[in-house]
Amino acid sequence: MITDNLAPLFDQGQAGVRFRQGTILTWDANTGANTVDLAGGTLVNVPMINTGEAIALKAGHVVGLLGQGGTWWIIGRITPPNDPNFAGASVAFGTDNAGTATNFGLSTSPVNVISGTIAVPSWVDEAVVLAVGNCQLTNPTAVIDFATIQVSINGVGGGGVQTGFAPLGNASGNYVGAMATSSRAIISSPGSTITVATTLNSQGAAWGVQASNRANVDAIAVFRSIA
Repeated sequence: MITDNLAPLFDQGQAGVRFRQGTILTWDANTGANTVDLAGGTLVNVPMINTGEAIALKAGHVVGLLGQGGTWWIIGRITPPNDPNFAGASVAFGTDNAGTATNFGLSTSPVNVISGTIAVPSWVDEAVVLAVGNCQLTNPTAVIDFATIQVSINGVGGGGVQTGFAPLGNASGNYVGAMATSSRAIISSPGSTITVATTLNSQGAAWGVQASNRANVDAIAVFRSIA
């Protein structure tokens, strides 16, 4: 679709394919929706040759265009040698949105104390995810007990860590402690979101709610298309 009159660009007196340069005006890295300036006119949603460069295009980039009749295609970004933008990124990244959980207790069964999601662009075929969970806990009971932390990605847990805690008020102060663990996964066809969570539980007895308890989950995903 063309928003301005570009008839002079179609060069009706000459047959064959035409090459021009255009400038990206807008670009949606998730869908490829775009507008491109071509000689003062605006092309809307121009198709492009399918390359990893597509997700790195943005407003202001100069691209090569091939035209045939009234149709144009983006064939790639134009960058001269030594241009600082040469070989622009061909992968994308995502992070979770979990924040921090506080003021919670533990049960003897694993519970997702905090969880977050990573948004996945629609073009993604594969994702590699690294998630890290950490916590600070207080044992409120009168006996030695153990707590376990695990991080899950899309509901699948990685290796957990278990730590012993002294009884509340023990002179050693070891009734307060911290734990951390991590997990990683390679996910094919991940869908629109990836879920990560920090899971905690006690071993001997339930631990009541403690205002000082804190838990986090942090994750990063690297996306790619393999189609």
